[in-house]
Amino acid sequence: MLIIAMLMPGLVARANETESVRLSRPVLSLAAENAWTIDADVQVTLNSVLIDALKRGVPLVFSAEFEILKKRWYWFNERLLSQSRPLRLSFHSVTQQYRVSQGEQLLLMTANLDEALAATLNVRQWQVVPGAAELPIQDLMQQVVKAPDAYEIRFRTRLDSSQLPKPLQLNALTNRDWNLSTEWVRPQLSLSGPGSTQ
Repeated sequence: MLIIAMLMPGLVARANETESVRLSRPVLSLAAENAWTIDADVQVTLNSVLIDALKRGVPLVFSAEFEILKKRWYWFNERLLSQSRPLRLSFHSVTQQYRVSQGEQLLLMTANLDEALAATLNVRQWQVVPGAAELPIQDLMQQVVKAPDAYEIRFRTRLDSSQLPKPLQLNALTNRDWNLSTEWVRPQLSLSGPGSTQ
């Protein structure tokens, strides 16, 4: 906690340049054995505040999020399915390398920040509905295919500020340098894999 407090002055400063984050239209595909997968490309430029935080040992957790909501004209939309996939980006000062991990599993180690960001943010064959999903979930996906306009299907990627150290979580509430997120985007629906869309 003392280390974080000592780092705070440098981490709360305003960035000289702003971050940018762009999400290509994701594709929701029907894969083998009735599984559904998401593919998406995300390009991001981190501001100097986030880069400085990384270099000082603060890991950044980026979360890909997928939701299906039932549209209701008389009330708020009803959330029927919600999935998230957090990936952790950190910097190892001894080896001078960025690390991308999911839980305890190390996925990539590289000295190139852009390569580390691509591995953290780009989504490849993320299984949002496994083939062995329970029958109600499979029924839901069949209904989505039959009447997609009756549902709000959406995807986004964001920096999960709740995973920051506690002092920085408070700062993230008021400092937009820590609020990095794409808009919610409706995926393109594909019934024959990513190469053939409907």
